[in-house]
Amino acid sequence: MLEKPIYPTPERLGHGDVIETWLDTAKGQAPQKVYRSSGALYALRKSGAIEDCHVAAAEMWARDYETGILGARDPDAGKSGAKSDIEYAMLSRAAAVSRCQAVERSLGKVSMQFMTLMMIDGLSVRQMVLQMHKDRQKLAGAIELLLEQLVELYDDMPGRMMR
Repeated sequence: MLEKPIYPTPERLGHGDVIETWLDTAKGQAPQKVYRSSGALYALRKSGAIEDCHVAAAEMWARDYETGILGARDPDAGKSGAKSDIEYAMLSRAAAVSRCQAVERSLGKVSMQFMTLMMIDGLSVRQMVLQMHKDRQKLAGAIELLLEQLVELYDDMPGRMMR
């Protein structure tokens, strides 16, 4: 079972880089709300190093990872107002896993590590530099290239339009 969530302060929520998602905890238990932030992604966007399409692709990947790999509830599942269908939820999860596997096959394990640190763990570029023992400019450049490739990859997937 997950620990009790730590709620961001209203000031932190005002930055616009925190979103909420729901994770399934255990069979028969209610999903738990968790918060996600990506300091590196939004700092690169604010500096002009990346564009909105890069942010959108990274957020799509994070949603796929959370839904398919971590077991989060698909945020689109209940938008019609009706109760979500278990069959739809399973299909949604399978599709998310498939997209995550396609990203890993196409971009490699190192790219998945970057994405996980940035989008799931919410590390800033500085924190990633310290953890990975890499040069800051090289790391930022690698993230920019990775996001460009991610946009192209999602753009080529059926039903996805990044540009």
